[in-house]
Amino acid sequence: MRLKRKVKDMKKSFNVLAIDLGASSGRGIVYTFDGESLRDRVVHRFPNGAQERGEHLVWDAQKIYEEICTALRLADEACGKIDGIGIDTWGVDFGLIGKDGKLLEEPRHYRDPANTRMRQKYENRDRELFGIAGISINDFNTTYQLFARKEENFDWSQVQYLLFMPQLFGYLLTGVAATEPTIASTSGFFANWAFDEAFLRETGVPARVFPAVRPTFAELGTLNAESEKLAGISYAPPVFLTPGHDTACAVLCCREELHPLYLSSGTWSLFGTTEEKPVVSDETFSGQYTNELGAGNVRLLRNIMGMWIIQECRREWSEAGQLLDYPEIVRRAQAAKHTGALIDVNDDVFFSPGEMASKVREYVRKNQGILLETEGEIAECVYASMAKTYRAAYDDLKKITGRTYSRLQVLGGGSNNAYLNKKIEEELGIPVLAGPAEASSMGNALGQLTALGAGELSYLRTFCK
Repeated sequence: MRLKRKVKDMKKSFNVLAIDLGASSGRGIVYTFDGESLRDRVVHRFPNGAQERGEHLVWDAQKIYEEICTALRLADEACGKIDGIGIDTWGVDFGLIGKDGKLLEEPRHYRDPANTRMRQKYENRDRELFGIAGISINDFNTTYQLFARKEENFDWSQVQYLLFMPQLFGYLLTGVAATEPTIASTSGFFANWAFDEAFLRETGVPARVFPAVRPTFAELGTLNAESEKLAGISYAPPVFLTPGHDTACAVLCCREELHPLYLSSGTWSLFGTTEEKPVVSDETFSGQYTNELGAGNVRLLRNIMGMWIIQECRREWSEAGQLLDYPEIVRRAQAAKHTGALIDVNDDVFFSPGEMASKVREYVRKNQGILLETEGEIAECVYASMAKTYRAAYDDLKKITGRTYSRLQVLGGGSNNAYLNKKIEEELGIPVLAGPAEASSMGNALGQLTALGAGELSYLRTFCK
């Protein structure tokens, strides 16, 4: 009650804008907190995704920046003055700022083919690279992106800053550069609040390109004149270093503060718990578990391919004239014949975009001799396979931590899929608590409210619903 009285005595209502950028879409949501309630209002949604530029897949950073400014304009129009802005994104990717302070090139996408080639080239060093920071070995790791730059003889002398995606957009908004720990930890070479010097020497990346590490929840800076003009507002709200990684934001919404079992379900599935310190062991390495930083803890989790496969199946069906929304795909999966078909959702064949339904059908035909005939059968196969994969991750996690868990909290957009949640319950044998669906943006807002002094984080998270 003490904290609640403190906020009421301040007679202050906070409006914060959470910019939540995913691999397939972005959104701007205003959260209003008055000490009694936390209300949200979606002011802007926009598509996002990979762009082909010659041999590479990239992000259109300029467009995303403009969409963020649009979200700020719409937020101001809908809700009044904005007291803070926070940005969270997917992990591993980065942008490069040149000596003139401008974006040097379009940031590479984590699905860029060069990353897979580097992963294969350095596969004999998997355990060594894992040992740097306890980050699991994946094609998309920043580690392999920098090995690719080394092979290209990239000229680092022209680079002023290497900024991970949340801080890239924070820089474009404010002109201030910083490194935030939760997003930096996804790189594979950030440990003990510093980037590994031996790795940087090997890849030829000068340490000077990484700006100073600032604590999570710190203020980055205020809106610069260019962004203020583009947003069409006449004031400069602060941009806060809310947890930069979307999963770090989502985990702030867990009901259980100590060692929760969670599944952050979106384009990717992140299945895990929190620990006080990294667990860098042979068990975590072989179990493909990773140690990413959270707000005051370590997120021990496994990266699993999530709704990406369904998203890509839907795209293939749409291009063929079958315009199915996600609820309809679920309905068809529920009504479909149970074929027993299963796929390895993490198989490399499902990593790249394009013809995903055909890939699922061919994988099952080749490996099980089962012919999937309808969209519903394909979707049922994918959902069943996801649930089986979560069960395997759950079994491994219990062995690594030695803990038992009473329930699983599903966070993010995937929590709305009651059909999949039921499959997960059946596989894990424990209850599933669904929501919040906008966990990343809500956690983003909690980080900003903490920075603004609206209350302690442990108190603010009681408003997550």
